[in-house]
Amino acid sequence: MKQQRYNALYKNTIKKDAIKNKKTKRAHVIANAPLSARYIFVIFFVTAITLIAIYYKSILVYCEQAYHTDLFNSNTLAVEELSIQELEENKKYEQDTQEDVNVQIPSSLAQPIDVALPVAEKITSNSVVAETEEIKPNKKIEVVTDSDIKITQRVNIESGEITSELKPHSDPTNYNKSKTELISHDDPKKILEDIEQPHELLPIILTSNDKVLFAGDSLMQGVAPYVKKMLFKQYKIESLDLSKQSTGLAYPNAFNWPKTINDNLIADPSIKLLIIFIGANDPWDFPVKSYAKYAKFKSKLWEEHYRLRIASILNSAIEHDVQVLWLAAPCMRKPKLNDGMVYLNNLYRSELEKSQQHFLSTNELLGCTYEKFSNFTKIDKAKIKVRVDDGIHFTLTGQKILANAIMEQIIYKELEDTHSD
Repeated sequence: MKQQRYNALYKNTIKKDAIKNKKTKRAHVIANAPLSARYIFVIFFVTAITLIAIYYKSILVYCEQAYHTDLFNSNTLAVEELSIQELEENKKYEQDTQEDVNVQIPSSLAQPIDVALPVAEKITSNSVVAETEEIKPNKKIEVVTDSDIKITQRVNIESGEITSELKPHSDPTNYNKSKTELISHDDPKKILEDIEQPHELLPIILTSNDKVLFAGDSLMQGVAPYVKKMLFKQYKIESLDLSKQSTGLAYPNAFNWPKTINDNLIADPSIKLLIIFIGANDPWDFPVKSYAKYAKFKSKLWEEHYRLRIASILNSAIEHDVQVLWLAAPCMRKPKLNDGMVYLNNLYRSELEKSQQHFLSTNELLGCTYEKFSNFTKIDKAKIKVRVDDGIHFTLTGQKILANAIMEQIIYKELEDTHSD
């Protein structure tokens, strides 16, 4: 009995010790075991959410620019109704296309008046102040302008005499000013004269001594190498390709295109043509110096600063006697990005018309419109894919089509041989 009691007590002691040892060993294993992948993922996920909550503004704007997506439908980014966009575009278009005010001449005017008609933008100091005479209604005024001559004219409406001062045309900025019309009060539908005719675009003429500068984003990165190769192979014209992906005019702190272009034009006077293909990274809000909030895309403040950046590039080109060929941003698959391209192209076209530079539309070449996107175009009744699946960039065929279109804009001129036997 004693032996049995002792054995039973011994077994119970061993069981208790075994249970204690198991618990201790399990706790030790848990303490020394490495963190699981799931646990690490949860930690990182929570950390990322926290950082996004803290820096959501900067992160969302960056993602908008880099990936062309409207994350979480954030209200901090510009989302405007199409009707508002159209009103703003129409209003801006009217302002850009009419720099001069239509002058109406009522027949009941009793005061004698003389009309000065400046055709050129710069008025010379030698302009003669004409004598005032009585105006007769429905009197036609005929003014003949030449694209190679800068004229300051004074027209006496009654006598029909025109006093002109002629100067050779040397200012490349005096282009494409809006027409001013003199309309009779008695006959409002009759246009008496278009005071100024728009100048024709000067053709792009290059020689083998000239160079071409390429500027743009990833869209230009695909096109520029083909044009560069064609220029050298056909005409021995050298080129400089500065295109850089994820760049534009909206974020100069990340990459400043106006400064980069100006620096290169100063460094190399042989550059005579600047080709730009840009815009896909620009239709987003951007910060403005001395302004607390981000300037919303398409707002008045946004457009003012963006136009200044376009004008800065064009002014640098004019200053260094460089012609500009600006490619229009093509249609995009995503509706919001596509609407942005329509808006930006209006700004590009408007500023280029002011400086009389070349603007090349791309949609017709790629077989799409801003109303209907397509990855394909028809060539000799064959359906050819010209856009990749992201709805933004081009296939090799699309790049070559745009390169050929650029080459068609360039006229090569042989250098005259100045050496004689």
